[in-house]
Amino acid sequence: MKRVINEKFKSFRIIICRFLKRTWPIAALLFMTSCTVENQINKQNFNRIPEHFSARFYDKLDTLDYHYNNRIYTRSLMKDFSNLTTINYAKPIQIDINHKELFLSFEDVNGKQYVLEFYGKRQKNRFIFYTNYETVSFPIIFIKKEMTKYAVYVVDENEIIFEQHNVNEDMFFLFGGGSASELNYKFKLLTNE
Repeated sequence: MKRVINEKFKSFRIIICRFLKRTWPIAALLFMTSCTVENQINKQNFNRIPEHFSARFYDKLDTLDYHYNNRIYTRSLMKDFSNLTTINYAKPIQIDINHKELFLSFEDVNGKQYVLEFYGKRQKNRFIFYTNYETVSFPIIFIKKEMTKYAVYVVDENEIIFEQHNVNEDMFFLFGGGSASELNYKFKLLTNE
């Protein structure tokens, strides 16, 4: 009886080993493709941002639709940066990039002028800066990372893109989790104003 069970187990083991030898490349490919990031925008033909870049564009207030309550939520690039609700969207936003600094100038409905300054760096054909970068680390025991990164691209002479990346990751011993999101703001540059 014991010999019959050993024979059946041995033949079952041989079948499983053959199956794994044939399918491991497919399984490895599936694991790698499930972890890749899909890029929505082809960034190869974007223009390099000049050393001293200056332009103007109109920001707009987008209304977000949530069906679970009766509240209305709005979003705009300048509202995300400044947390102001009194931004004058009828006036254009001035953007200036000088070496490692980005300046955004705008006006509120009361006529008050604001200038936001961000420090960043140039990488290839984009300008990158962070508005939030927090890391708490006790190696092996606890690691936490929160990050909000913006990348600025000039598509051609009349278009600019602000790409926002949000990352939130946590790890406690060997257990980890996290989330990431991406949001694009695309604007037409003003040429004759």
